[in-house]
Amino acid sequence: MSLAKALCSRAPLHLLLLLFVAFSISLTAQESEKEKEREKEKAGKKGTGVELVKAKGSLRCEKPEKDYSIDVPDRAGHSLVITHRKCTWTEPMEILGTKTRNGEWDEFSERMEGSLHPHTYEVDTMEDGEKITFQTMGHIESDKNPTTTKGRFSYTRGTGKFKGIKGGGTYEGSIDADGVMTLELEGEYEPSAFEAAGKKK
Repeated sequence: MSLAKALCSRAPLHLLLLLFVAFSISLTAQESEKEKEREKEKAGKKGTGVELVKAKGSLRCEKPEKDYSIDVPDRAGHSLVITHRKCTWTEPMEILGTKTRNGEWDEFSERMEGSLHPHTYEVDTMEDGEKITFQTMGHIESDKNPTTTKGRFSYTRGTGKFKGIKGGGTYEGSIDADGVMTLELEGEYEPSAFEAAGKKK
């Protein structure tokens, strides 16, 4: 016979009930503490618990070096477009004390009803040689001249000290008749994300 069974067979019923109630209260208290911790974490992220640092900059991307288009035969003016550009930060964005220098802009867009809906990856080289990648999703009024563009961006990855980067923001700008694109970007990043990534090494 196991020790637990032996104790249960010998212990009075009222004692077993008392132990059961005490055990239930203990579990409830533990769950309550865990719930409080989860609520604190949520509140911290919504409030001042997570520090966010603002970052902004201006980007100039040259006329596309590569531009491929495939027509979708369901209606006139519907096509899929892939574009590659080289870019330079005319007003660098500063992250963790290091400034952006230049980048590569790779874009997939759907052209439909006189506008483009781009999905882009921008891979930027920093002053120290490390890289940061951000992703954009936006809208381009392709029938206008100059063409206007705007959307949102989010940091997706980084190398070196930028590993673990989190954050994002908005952008807006224009594309002139020669195909040169200029953008103004403004957002914020989370410094604690870099520290967390460093501790995982």
